[in-house]
Amino acid sequence: MNHRHASLRPYLRQMKSHALLLGLGVLLNLVAVASTIGLISLSGWFLSASALAGVTAATAHSFNFFLPSAGVRFFAITRTAGRYGERITTHEGTFRLLSRLRRSLFNTIEPLSPTQLQRYGSSDLLTRLSNDIDALDGLYIRVITPSLVALLAIIGCGVVIGIFAPAIGMAAAIAMLASGLAGPWIAMKKGATPSREWQRLDTEGRVYLLERLAGLPELLLYGQWSRERETLLSHARQRDQREMTLARLWGASQLLNQCLLGLTITGVLAAAAWYARYHELDPTLIALMGLTILAGFEAIALLPRAWQELGKMRRAAARIDEIRHTADPIHFPETTGTQPVDSRLDINELSITLTPGIRTLNALSLTLEAGVHLALLGPSGSGKTTLVNALTRFVIPESGHIRLGNVALETLSEKDLRNSMAVAPQDVHLFMTSYRENLRIGAPAADDHTFISLLEELGLGSWLSEQPEGLDSWPDEGGSSLSGGQLRRFGVARALLSPAPIVILDEPTEGLDVESERQVMATIYRHTQGRTLLLITHRMTGLDQMDRIAIMQAGSLLEEGTPSALMADTSSRFHTLQGRVVL
Repeated sequence: MNHRHASLRPYLRQMKSHALLLGLGVLLNLVAVASTIGLISLSGWFLSASALAGVTAATAHSFNFFLPSAGVRFFAITRTAGRYGERITTHEGTFRLLSRLRRSLFNTIEPLSPTQLQRYGSSDLLTRLSNDIDALDGLYIRVITPSLVALLAIIGCGVVIGIFAPAIGMAAAIAMLASGLAGPWIAMKKGATPSREWQRLDTEGRVYLLERLAGLPELLLYGQWSRERETLLSHARQRDQREMTLARLWGASQLLNQCLLGLTITGVLAAAAWYARYHELDPTLIALMGLTILAGFEAIALLPRAWQELGKMRRAAARIDEIRHTADPIHFPETTGTQPVDSRLDINELSITLTPGIRTLNALSLTLEAGVHLALLGPSGSGKTTLVNALTRFVIPESGHIRLGNVALETLSEKDLRNSMAVAPQDVHLFMTSYRENLRIGAPAADDHTFISLLEELGLGSWLSEQPEGLDSWPDEGGSSLSGGQLRRFGVARALLSPAPIVILDEPTEGLDVESERQVMATIYRHTQGRTLLLITHRMTGLDQMDRIAIMQAGSLLEEGTPSALMADTSSRFHTLQGRVVL
């Protein structure tokens, strides 16, 4: 296998785990093909011999009809049984192999941090897990098994004919081998690019459609659906053009196969007739030889279509490998060596680069004492969310370090780190289960009264009363049944329910009116008393109750202090922002 097919090697190696079942599938396929060849060739000989035997009464009386008839029935039964068994074993083996590949890919994706997966969308990941892995099912069923069986069928046909006429058998095998190589080779060379392009367009179309369906209400609201629909149709037309190219190539390969079949049969029949005339070859074997070639070409006819789709499989394998070769997942120790003494956070000279050449965080230093409420302000893009990702170890800083309770963050086990922090991110995710179970992620032991009380404090009481089954109701996919503000408040509720000593809220009041914002801020203060709070925002409402204020700009700390001290400093950025709602 040359370098162009190198991406398929890992999947060929995966077949070793199911070698017995996959090998049985090849064997049963061979039995079915051999039975087909035996059935057709024996039937041809039987008809010819019966016709010649009926010329005279003596030969008709002495001709054994029963043994060939039994052979025909035997081959018919083994052909049916072999084909049935081959279908079961090859598909069972393929399903097991695809299941193994899917589990392996999911196990690769699962430990990756959200930051590492930012280059992929959820639709793209779903397509790789489903469509791309499904494309690899043809590697065994349509490429490897038929190719092996076709090779053995060619050898078998040559041996069968060679028993009666060695020279004809050798020539027939060479002609069939040439046909078996020419068709797939041409199909692979000519079909590689359109096949690969078809797979690309099909994948991109699926991803594009899934993303647009997710945002369909907004597209309809702003009158953009018609434009997006035309883009989808244009994409589909391009894919159909590649499919038409592949269909024409398939037709051409079939035409070539039929021409080569005709030439080979003609040559074998002519040579067999010459042997029957000038050598001691039974004339009844002429039909056997011709029909043996015809049956053998059935195995060859399947190859061009399979090999022209190899481009699809290579592209699918490359997309899966792209996930596998993503940066190594962030590793956590299995157990924490030294437990943090408190919930104090020390951030020292932290630098992170997410986009090459652009520092998202630039030597940031910040201390958050245990039990202190700190508001981290800054415009969008100043690095606030990146800091949250660093605190939760979703990204690894290129320099600097973070300590929690005087313990290096990287020495904490993942369980201990997650139990130390309750985070409400900007993009709140609701799982496809009841609202109650979504809230229990934060507090597994809490009761309905606690859930309802907190939701009412956050201004979600009327929303909850509108749900047909209350907390037993399920959200729509992606939480689309909630508005942006409702979804954020639900995320805040989940974080506040957690007993974690550190609460991190990223833009919790975004999208709320001022009155609702004040209500949410008051609830946050009540439920974080005695806990460390890091409130990330670019809104100014309710910040006077914070213990400390820090302002970021371009990945660096611009200023920090108490609200009163910053207000008293007329040159401070915080002082100039007073009276504004949004930073």
